[in-house]
Amino acid sequence: MSSSTFNSERARSDMANPDMPGSDMSSPPESGNQRRVFGRILIVILAGMVCALLLFRLLTIAFDASADTILGRVTEARKALPKILEQPEDLVMVYGSSMVQAGYSPRQFDAEMSERGVNVKSFNFGFGGLNPFFQELLARRIRDAFVENDRRLKLVVIEFNPFQTTTTRWQRALPAVDSFVTMLASPSELFRILLEDPRRGLRLLTIRYLRNEISAEMTTSFFSQGLRPPRPRADGERDPEIADRLDEVGQALNEAFEKDYPDYDGADWSWEWQGGGTIPEERSAETLALVDEFYQLQNADKYRLASDRLSRIHTADIIDLNFEPKLEAAFIEMVKVFQTFSDQVEVVMLPKNTRWIQNPPEALERQRAIIARIERATGVRVRDYQVMESIPPEYFSDTTHLNRYNGAVAFTSLLVSEFADDLR
Repeated sequence: MSSSTFNSERARSDMANPDMPGSDMSSPPESGNQRRVFGRILIVILAGMVCALLLFRLLTIAFDASADTILGRVTEARKALPKILEQPEDLVMVYGSSMVQAGYSPRQFDAEMSERGVNVKSFNFGFGGLNPFFQELLARRIRDAFVENDRRLKLVVIEFNPFQTTTTRWQRALPAVDSFVTMLASPSELFRILLEDPRRGLRLLTIRYLRNEISAEMTTSFFSQGLRPPRPRADGERDPEIADRLDEVGQALNEAFEKDYPDYDGADWSWEWQGGGTIPEERSAETLALVDEFYQLQNADKYRLASDRLSRIHTADIIDLNFEPKLEAAFIEMVKVFQTFSDQVEVVMLPKNTRWIQNPPEALERQRAIIARIERATGVRVRDYQVMESIPPEYFSDTTHLNRYNGAVAFTSLLVSEFADDLR
């Protein structure tokens, strides 16, 4: 056999058996098949994500979870801003927590100011569940509306609430932070977060535009409530006679309310009441007598009040007052935001139910220190109304909130006497 014939046979053998030693040829890679496999995997992943998102949106619809329900009073107040800005009078706002919501009566304030020759229109911007971090975001939205309409507040009274500014309060709010930020931040603020922290920014944009502003943390927190230890309760039991009578009087007051306000639409923030509540001048003598009995029963229900105090300790560290630097910084920034569009900015501390809330000396020292830091940073003196002889413990509906027809009336009159000369 010639050499050329041998080489030709070997070549044919190599082509037929490419894995044999000495072979220098291989089959072409199956890159097309791989791309199809990877494409199918990607489609399955995307389909799963879309299905999960749709299921989550259905879940939010089923539980009616949205900014309108979770922050209903805030949402309604924001929607009222254009109408507020159309008012011809000088504008006054009292801004703060649920203690402001319960303890300030804007219509009473305006009427008493009018008696002193001062023409203003005031509004109650007190909101439960918002610590200073969230309040500062909301303050920016109020500022945007005022600046856009070239209006200014004549006076804003900002509540400094010590137990809303504690580390305990901040830690308990962590599951809601991302959701509340997406509900309260502007698109430009979210974009700025995206530039500074792309990972968090993308998460917030996803929550806002794809998850109906409901974060995974908020969802988990909601469904895990039953797994958490119950809040502490006072020893003993409620007095059944007091509890039964409270229910009876409460039902009678509900019926009187429906009779007196048949057109009330159930709004969390009522335009007709300027964000406040009802006032005693518009109620009947019979209703006022029921209200007075109701307040007496509330203060006689020691078990309810003791349990409320324990709950405040558990959720807000109301006694020891270990303050959170993040919330302190947010409060200072909030005051500065209001200073940009307000002629006069005041910071106040609302009355304290001293029968049930008594702070040890070290807590009061921490409170004095944070007040001093706020005053230095903002240039605004903090007016301390926590202990007032004119507002005794009987004027509270629980261990922290003023009742409507005694406590709110007294505190509102106090604000009138404090700021009438300034507004005049």
